Amino acid sequence: MTAPTREDLAAREAEIQELLKQEKRDEAKKILLDLVVNCAQNGDIKSATRLRDQVYEVDPMALSDIIKVNEIIDEAMSGSVDDNFVQAWSELHQALTEEEFLALYHALEKHQVGEGKTIAKAGSKIDAVFFINMGHVNVNCVCGDKSVTIKTLEPGTMFGENCLKPSLWTVSLVSLSPVQLSVLRMKDISDLFERFAGLENKLTVFYEKFDNVPQLLEEQGEERRRHERSMVDHKMTFQVRGKDGKVDERTFRGELDNISQGGLAFLMRIVNRENRRAFFGRQVIISLQVEDKKLQFSGEIVAVTIHDFQNHDYALHVAFDKPVLEEIIRPLIPAEPDEEDEFTDQEMEADDGGEVTEG
Repeated sequence: MTAPTREDLAAREAEIQELLKQEKRDEAKKILLDLVVNCAQNGDIKSATRLRDQVYEVDPMALSDIIKVNEIIDEAMSGSVDDNFVQAWSELHQALTEEEFLALYHALEKHQVGEGKTIAKAGSKIDAVFFINMGHVNVNCVCGDKSVTIKTLEPGTMFGENCLKPSLWTVSLVSLSPVQLSVLRMKDISDLFERFAGLENKLTVFYEKFDNVPQLLEEQGEERRRHERSMVDHKMTFQVRGKDGKVDERTFRGELDNISQGGLAFLMRIVNRENRRAFFGRQVIISLQVEDKKLQFSGEIVAVTIHDFQNHDYALHVAFDKPVLEEIIRPLIPAEPDEEDEFTDQEMEADDGGEVTEG
């Protein structure tokens, strides 16, 4: 029995839906079970798993059938993992349970990339993580007027700026040699996280070992920022602008964390993981009250990064629509202490332990 094509699957699933409309659930279930077995035995685990979940919906009480197809899927999953992949990702394999690792493997898209090809561009919104199975990939970044190779990804390393954390890509990935890679897309990540409660934390911890671009730039003496950033601490509110340009009436609160002429970052609590991505890429109007003056900035949320995992605090990074003048943001920036007016604790004490007096 050959594996069904996408067209075959679409046609059979349409037939199943028609049978369900006619209340012919037994006939629909039989076709569905046959499809699950066919897909699993021919290595299409993703389709088999998706169709298996539909069996629950068609007949939640078909426990014996569900157990049977689960066994078939598990057998197919364990017997179809590429040995080269297991070898390249042995460390990740150890960090996950066998069930998690197999589910992850079968959620991946496999790709071959030639030498010198751009896999991802800076500024894009590709919502995927790339797993390097064979070959090498350069991570390039524009610093000033030059392109800098920050590091080279080897087999067993992963990279993806807009997936585990919503963000515009700030680097480009370019193949240094012919590359075999796997792609894990956001939709499949969400499905995996729903199925396996601890997988998000495990995968995030593993990914963070490779998420060191800022540190590497600092070590190489490179600077991507065009404007100097200043740390601030100020209450603020913001509103989201819709695609039609209209401003949503709802007002959100946050805590301004840093600002420059090109953008700012603020902190807010986001308990629901899906809301992180809902804010990403949105146009916002930010309002701050400084003494008797109201300041407003407009821009796009280009990244949402973790600030305090336990308290669900996130940093939302905003790029202004256009750079603002330095004098506009100056009132927000704390004044630097005047070194001439500073006294250390020792200077404030008299030699004899008495108080400091004038004269």
